[in-house]
Amino acid sequence: MLVPWIDSQLALGAVAVLAVGVVVALGRTARRAARASRRRGGLRLSWELLLHLSPVALLTLVFPVVSDRIGSVQVDGVGLGTIVLTASLTVPWLSQAVCMPLYRGVGSLAEGADVDALRARFCAVWPQLAVRGLPVVAVFAVPVQLVLGWPLGALGAYVAMCVLQLLFAQSLVLSNMQGHRWSWAAAWAAYALVLLLVPQLWALPPLAGLLTQLVPMRRHLRHLRGAVVVDPRDVRADLLRGLLVGAVLWADKLVFFLAAGRGFAVDTVFLALLPAVLAYNVYFVVLAPAFDTAVTALRTAMESAPLHQLTRHSRSMADVVRDCIARTAVAGAALGLACASLVAVFEPRAVHLTVAVGVASWLFMMTTVVCYKLDYVGRRVIVQVVGALHLAATVVAFVVLPSGPIVYAVLIGVESLLLAVALRSCLDHWRRPEYTLFWRHATAW
Repeated sequence: MLVPWIDSQLALGAVAVLAVGVVVALGRTARRAARASRRRGGLRLSWELLLHLSPVALLTLVFPVVSDRIGSVQVDGVGLGTIVLTASLTVPWLSQAVCMPLYRGVGSLAEGADVDALRARFCAVWPQLAVRGLPVVAVFAVPVQLVLGWPLGALGAYVAMCVLQLLFAQSLVLSNMQGHRWSWAAAWAAYALVLLLVPQLWALPPLAGLLTQLVPMRRHLRHLRGAVVVDPRDVRADLLRGLLVGAVLWADKLVFFLAAGRGFAVDTVFLALLPAVLAYNVYFVVLAPAFDTAVTALRTAMESAPLHQLTRHSRSMADVVRDCIARTAVAGAALGLACASLVAVFEPRAVHLTVAVGVASWLFMMTTVVCYKLDYVGRRVIVQVVGALHLAATVVAFVVLPSGPIVYAVLIGVESLLLAVALRSCLDHWRRPEYTLFWRHATAW
């Protein structure tokens, strides 16, 4: 936050180098931890992280190349570039909601080694969950239409984009469950390649990515006809929870665009968001596996180990939770500091908005990670309350205040309070994880 007031480029360069050094140090520590656990080597871990970050890299490279060609197309009098941008700001939030029911749909098969059973179950529950996720698109289409007032053709194109992206995002859930980074990267590579070749045909990129996920499931696609029924009440609950959790990291970008219109600084906002997105992915690829290992060890100890060993596993589990949260925080902060410093050197006019969006996005990302930990132990009420308060504060701030750094300064204050509450609750519940996990398992019945 002090970066805009540092005048010396030498000082800013030193800050950026320091921040990058912190990230490198964290990476070395993560590789040592991976080698110590004998589960995954450092090089393999780094490679998996690169594969997982492939959509960020590919789309960052491709969109600037094709933006002029997309901008030359009109859909019912509205520029295709505007429709694509609106859909791009919608899809991350939408995906969070529509993908969540799929994890419930496959149940315990997600943790097993029977790949065929997992794929068959996925295909059996996918059609109904895709259909039940369609009303969520209307949740976004209504405010978009009320604010932008598009003709029906442009609105239809936007809705169709969201539906295709919904199907594409759901198809990637299986690769995520199985940890198949190559499949994930192949899907996004196909998406980016088609976007590069024919950007005007906006329906093709998600279809190309979807096709790469259907090929491994080809022997199980017959199960699409014999759909397994998932309780509609559970689906609605998951959709709502996904909307509220996803709102924490993604709602402000869409609301900012709707409030600012042509004043929306798309390049600055996406650049400022990038450090939070990178840290978010670091959490899932580098840090979350240690958490999963600790949970497995604790559950084994709960079933068979004597009490004194359970205490040791419990303390270790709490340490792992705190460590995951702390490392994610430091990685995101260091990347954000480096980004802000570089912007201050090369584009000083954008530094205030970059810092405001970057700091706020870091807080949003941390709240999201903490909410995942709370959701894991079944504390869903506080997770949804935090998401609802965040969404309400975001909408009110952009309605009342002029769009820009001032809005994000207010959101930084609000989110700091929400993060503090969520973090306190999270650490309290993980302080005695054996009781938390026991009651989570017991109430699931």
